[in-house]
Amino acid sequence: MSRRPTFINLFLIRLPIPAISSISHRISGIINFFVGVPTFVFLFLSGYLIDNGSWNASLFNFEVKFLISISLIALIYHIFAGLRHMLIDFSEYGHELTEARLSALIVFLLTAIFSFFAVMEVW
Repeated sequence: MSRRPTFINLFLIRLPIPAISSISHRISGIINFFVGVPTFVFLFLSGYLIDNGSWNASLFNFEVKFLISISLIALIYHIFAGLRHMLIDFSEYGHELTEARLSALIVFLLTAIFSFFAVMEVW
């Protein structure tokens, strides 16, 4: 007996917070690899940011600030979410839905706080 394919509307599916955290951890890793690494390699190898051993803020234009901000936000989130995944893998914490939801919310909160201060340093 063959079944016909079912149309699944992905916009109607509500994912739990831990699933959103896990998916966005993978997305932040992709952003780090394709945006963050080339940005920082280009900036530091070209000496664009450093002038006489200190940060030269007058050379920052909008595009450079935007790339650095996106890279820092992705890096900060990837670090916190990676620590969350390591905590879940190496301990008994996080296997229940309430614990996973709480840890995902803590990761989002810590990312927002640390990203705010990092981006304020750039801008």
